[in-house]
Amino acid sequence: MAYIGKSIESGTFKVLDTSGNTYNGSNVTFSLGTQVGAAAQLLVSHDGVIQKPGTDYTLASGGASITFSTAPASGASIFIVEISGAVGGTITPADNSVGVTQLNLSDGSSGQFIKTDGSGTLSFASVASLAGIDDQSSSNDDQLTITDTAVVINEDSDDVDFRVETNGNANALFVNGGGDRVGIGADPDQGLLHVKTADTSATAGTDSDELVLENSAAGGLTILGSTTANGKIAFGDSDDSDAGAVIYEHDGNNLRFHASGTEVARFNSAGGDDNFFVHCTANPSGGTKGFAVLGQIIVSGSSSTSEQDVMRIEKPSGRVGSIVANNSSTSFNTSSDYRLKENVDYTFDATTRLKQLKPARFNWIVDDTNTLQDGFLAHEVSSIVPEAITGTKDATGTKTKVVVNSTGVVMAEGVEQSDWTQGKTDGKYPSNSTWEASKTVGIYQQIDQAKLVPLLVKTVQELEARIATLEG
Repeated sequence: MAYIGKSIESGTFKVLDTSGNTYNGSNVTFSLGTQVGAAAQLLVSHDGVIQKPGTDYTLASGGASITFSTAPASGASIFIVEISGAVGGTITPADNSVGVTQLNLSDGSSGQFIKTDGSGTLSFASVASLAGIDDQSSSNDDQLTITDTAVVINEDSDDVDFRVETNGNANALFVNGGGDRVGIGADPDQGLLHVKTADTSATAGTDSDELVLENSAAGGLTILGSTTANGKIAFGDSDDSDAGAVIYEHDGNNLRFHASGTEVARFNSAGGDDNFFVHCTANPSGGTKGFAVLGQIIVSGSSSTSEQDVMRIEKPSGRVGSIVANNSSTSFNTSSDYRLKENVDYTFDATTRLKQLKPARFNWIVDDTNTLQDGFLAHEVSSIVPEAITGTKDATGTKTKVVVNSTGVVMAEGVEQSDWTQGKTDGKYPSNSTWEASKTVGIYQQIDQAKLVPLLVKTVQELEARIATLEG
């Protein structure tokens, strides 16, 4: 709709030559003979009526033409003035309407950009003048290369680092150009990917340094999953992508170990008990091969009924003991082969030594029922049958950073006080337990009463000989 606009405040005015335009009642777009940035830069009179920019007319052809909303009739009087400078407000150029003419610049070359000299003067410059950004015209400025298919940093493989800072860490991400390493948290100094919180002065092995996690305090790696999913660390090779694995099963609360694609061991917590299984997933029995620790130790061999080792005890000299089972019984053995012995003597006096032994009745201090038992005091046997006794009378040792239960027994050692405090909260340690920096504890003697059997047998033989003499 035609209107009377606000008065012009200031500026430069130029009457445009539109004499070449023909108004015939059908044409709506006409040449301006110049290029302007916005419709508001024109003062347009149509038969003496000022036209409203954007409503009665708009710009076309990048500001080189004017388009009327209604075609001017034949013989219409059109008068157009271009206004430059302030006209009572800010003028926003139309999209894609500003060119070098509007900026009062001489046109540059293809691919150049506009730069300022800091004093208000604009000019065109080549991309090569921006240090470090590659214009693909040479090979010595490739710190940052941007193409249609890739963004590459340091394409020339120079000794140039790449670093990303956060609000609190200057090395949140650090690519070490000279060391061929990537770091998180610090400039990486070992491995391929180095996640570093604080330096430890330690060095990762060259056969296990693809990923290095380092912290001078407690450090670790966490795998999070849902309550019904598994967390897994897998090991593979060209023959088997899943040859080995460590798997934690959240809904079963068990930690499994796999080798050659098969489960070989697991820890689990069932009914509040901590269990350990090898070659089985439950209590082995009935010929099912396996080993289990469930507060008790369960060992099951193969389905064979013949005699076989359940446990062998080896030392540098060879086998020194074993536990052997057949289909009906178990034997606890120690080595006794004649080929292992020398200085064999059958004539020693057993009776005299046997009479020095002091069998006694006693109860254990920890037994609240005070039930009497038969046995020996270890130190009273040590001088008579020393091979039957292990340890030294009244021996003690010192344990450090210990957790002690309410009866004074050491439950754990090497525990930091802060970990003990947290452990009471987590239920790991009893609430009535105590922590001591160091504690002197007894190293108690032990006895193998089977070692007394040869002395007993020899004494019986000596008694039998004396009885036969008296009877003769």
